[in-house]
Amino acid sequence: MVQAIDNVEKKSGVKIAPVFVSVDPERDTIEQMKEYVTEFHPRLMGLTGSPDDIKQLAKSFRVYYMKTGDEGDDYLVDHSIIMYLMDPTWQFVKFFGKNYTLEELSQGLMDEMNSHGKKK
Repeated sequence: MVQAIDNVEKKSGVKIAPVFVSVDPERDTIEQMKEYVTEFHPRLMGLTGSPDDIKQLAKSFRVYYMKTGDEGDDYLVDHSIIMYLMDPTWQFVKFFGKNYTLEELSQGLMDEMNSHGKKK
């Protein structure tokens, strides 16, 4: 995702605001999210919230997640892997699954940004 964002920015000059939302608010504190996202991209924002906030957000974006193997702090969270392209007003444009190559994702983002810009 972050490589595709860098590709798009180099080609178009448009800055994209990458956002990562945790589906594990019980374990992912604000401090942990800040540290985690900096490993991927300097502008990647990490968001978390209460379990109810995350449940509502996941439902509205149709994201699946489930805590598995619960043994204290030693558990996994199974989840869908989806990237959403939102417009500057945070309205949904398109989603991208995990099976895109870097080139396909970069081009898909460019195509949608160009198409969406023409609609406005």
